[in-house]
Amino acid sequence: MARVQFAINVRAVSSQQDFTRLVRRADALGYDVLAVPDHLGGLAPFAALSAAGMISERLRLRTYVLNTGFWNPALLAREVATLDVLSQGRAEFGLGAGHMKREHDDARLPWLPLEARARALEKMALEVRHRMADPAHRPQPVQQPVPLLVGAMSNPTLSVAARHAQIVGFSGLRHVPGTPAGTFTVYSAAETAQRVEEVRRQADGRPYRSDVLLPWVVIGRDPEEAAAEIASASGGHLTVAQLLDTPFALLAQDVEHAVDELRRRQQRYGFDSVTTRQPNLEALGEVIAAY
Repeated sequence: MARVQFAINVRAVSSQQDFTRLVRRADALGYDVLAVPDHLGGLAPFAALSAAGMISERLRLRTYVLNTGFWNPALLAREVATLDVLSQGRAEFGLGAGHMKREHDDARLPWLPLEARARALEKMALEVRHRMADPAHRPQPVQQPVPLLVGAMSNPTLSVAARHAQIVGFSGLRHVPGTPAGTFTVYSAAETAQRVEEVRRQADGRPYRSDVLLPWVVIGRDPEEAAAEIASASGGHLTVAQLLDTPFALLAQDVEHAVDELRRRQQRYGFDSVTTRQPNLEALGEVIAAY
């Protein structure tokens, strides 16, 4: 099996000192990638990643993921290429269709239906990549190409990922109909296997990494107890059974069981990249040390 890469997604810090400590801690724990999302109310992704690249000379720097509707291709190509130059070739271009309508409303940007967002995602990915591949583009990125990650879970967006991405980011979350934005449930193991097989079919032998998002990582507790606590905090949108079944949560009684479970998922789904969120920095760090 391919070596698994580990990424930490950083959304908010209170100061320069906190950010510096976080980046250095991620580096010391053995993470391979530091990622920043693209949400109003969070860090500006390219500013944060550029700063991280000055703090760590090893970590790769990923947008995870940019909202296509927030950008235009010319400006985005400039941002990605600049990050790649300043980090000496460590940028990763993560792009998604967007899933938070309220943020687009707040930014006074149009919100399109899913199929239209998927088409816009594909168009953006191709044009940005085309611009950066042009020898006349300035700045000229170090990597050719800068790796493209497409974050997706719906059929239309996973189809874009299958055709174009060097890293397919399986996000694992779906919005609960009729609830406020940001209210999610998770895909089951069976549903995930179906999505994985469809991506493989559409990729038709084209190589890519498969990244799995782990919003929940709890190590050192009984998995059922951990699942019950998470389910209780979800307001009824998640169940214990769902959390114990889904490959988008890592609940393990100890580090050894966590390592075994990630290896099992790599065999079943091909997940050779793992991304978690900032609160799980230390928990997944324990797993990295034992991997």
